[in-house]
Parts: sequence; structure tokens; C-alpha cells
Amino acid sequence: MTFKPVHVPGHLYFITATLVGWKPLLREDAYAKIVLNSMDWLRREKRWFLFAFCLMPTHLHAIVKPMVERTISQVIQNFGSFTAHEILKHLESERRNELVEFFHQAQTHPQKEHRIWQKIQAQNIYSENFLKQKLEYIHNNPVSKKWMLADERANYRYSSAGYYDRGEKPMIEIDDVWEYFEKSEETTRGRV
Repeated sequence: MTFKPVHVPGHLYFITATLVGWKPLLREDAYAKIVLNSMDWLRREKRWFLFAFCLMPTHLHAIVKPMVERTISQVIQNFGSFTAHEILKHLESERRNELVEFFHQAQTHPQKEHRIWQKIQAQNIYSENFLKQKLEYIHNNPVSKKWMLADERANYRYSSAGYYDRGEKPMIEIDDVWEYFEKSEETTRGRV
């Protein structure tokens, strides 16, 4: 199911980005680092708040909030174009011509040569219950019967589950979603 996000300032979004053809490139550290570094850069450069993530072999889930001056479409575009360019560059440097050709054949846009990502989807998070549901979904993904990538969700290194479950520092820095809401409530109360 495809969700077309409605940009609502202040909203959080559940993002899913899937590689074309569900190619399991992200199980390789070099490609996982490209995606993680891009998410980290967007956070450090104040393009988005990054509240949760889980990088799977074929796709990524995250919960983000664009900064005030940005829309969800803009940050998705930034993320998608940069990571696609870097992934392709790395594939070419490794001479993985079969994959380069696969991503070339997947492109349907006349002004672009390759397509790395299927449509990156963003879904508005309208309630705390929906947020909790998506946090659970993201963090349980690696230990699901389909994937079985770790014995416990907090042990999967390409995820923020360890932070929320045990207070452990993830591979890239994140914003604590519950602290964010506490600060937002304090700010709102201070204005009344």
C-alpha cells in the first residue's frame, strides 16, 4: 500500500525506503554505512529529527520529523538522491556491473540513468498510539520470523532498539522521541 504524506508542520513521519528489486545490498557494511551516514548527516545539518531507525538488508524504516523550514518531501528527496548516487558510485568502484546494469534497467524517468530506490514512502503519524505501534514494528523487524537477524531486537546493530530498550548508544545519534514530546509539552504550557 502506498501512502501519500500530507505535509503537516510539526508532524512525525514513518518512512520506508526499499531498494529496487529488494536487492539485499544493505547487508554489506559499505552500503549500510552510506545509508546510515546520510541519515546522520541530515540530522546533524538540521534537516530532520531522527527518532528511530532500522536498516534491514533490503530496506529501511525510520521515524523522522522535518525541521521547521523543510517538508517531508524535501528531506526524502535529499536522502534518496544522495544515497542513490553514493551507492551507485560504490558499485561502480567495485566493478559490480551486473547490479549497475540492473539499476540502470529499473529506471523509468527519462532524465535519470539509474534507479536505486523504489518510491520512498512516508506516512503521517497522527497519534501517540500509532507512534508506539510503528516503534514496535521498526524494532521488531530484525527478529521477525521472516528475517531472524538477531536473537533479541536490542542486539541488532543497525537499529535504534538498543537505545529504547537498554539505553545503549546506537551506531548513529538519534533524538529521543519521548524527550522531544516532553519538551514540546513544556513549551506549549509555557505559552498559555
